[in-house]
Amino acid sequence: MPTVVFWLVTAIILLAEGAIIVSAVRMRVDLDPARGVLGSRPLEIFWTLLPLSLVAFMLILSYGEFETHR
Repeated sequence: MPTVVFWLVTAIILLAEGAIIVSAVRMRVDLDPARGVLGSRPLEIFWTLLPLSLVAFMLILSYGEFETHR
């Protein structure tokens, strides 16, 4: 059974990632090629989902390890 700390950290990570996703979706920037990647929604989605997937992967691995050593 996961501890309170595990669920607290999980909740904080989910809140932080949710805030990043909401900010990325709500950001309204005109598409201007001269600005480079600023305002590029696909890149912003990628930059948001990459850390989320890495944290989720680490969470899955650490939970499995936690269960084996319990």
